[in-house]
Amino acid sequence: MTILLADDHGLFRESIKRWLETEGSEYNIITATSHGEVRQCLDRGLQPRLIMLDLNMPGLDGVDSIRGLHADWPDIPILVISANEDKIAIRSCIEAGAAGFVPKSGDGFVMLDAIRDILKGKTAIPAGVMSSQTPQFNEKQQKILRLLADAMSNKEIAESAHLTEGTVKQYVSDILSKLDVDNRVQAGIRAREILGLNS
Repeated sequence: MTILLADDHGLFRESIKRWLETEGSEYNIITATSHGEVRQCLDRGLQPRLIMLDLNMPGLDGVDSIRGLHADWPDIPILVISANEDKIAIRSCIEAGAAGFVPKSGDGFVMLDAIRDILKGKTAIPAGVMSSQTPQFNEKQQKILRLLADAMSNKEIAESAHLTEGTVKQYVSDILSKLDVDNRVQAGIRAREILGLNS
């Protein structure tokens, strides 16, 4: 049973590979060190039963890359592994198409349980992440959130999103409220965390 494990940290990647192959003798772990390598493996015809993906990896554009992988290979489930344990960030990954999320701080057996659940067609989502109390962003808000992460001004956002500045101001105000932050700088930082973008 082939699993594609993608993480740019060699020690973590190799440790998880060996541990999984020891704990689950049925697993054949193929590794990749970047988003580009993941796509190369899949383009060459590799058909893993699961992709284990670090959210903060070279070439990976956060949740947008998860969405792209899911769109291009919808039959291969994605398990995100990340040091980012922000509930909104986790929810964003799930809404982008990931079948599960495991924090790197978690116990190894939590990861193993998540793998087994996903391979059975289930999901592996941390408790409380999908509750109504976790802020949600619609498609337009997510687009504005991404532009805030790029430190764009309201005028630049308006031009990019084909909206008026007044509409953008309202979107930004709503996003700041949902994120519970006071200004655009804080919003930009939170947006990068939520979207899984490299600092």
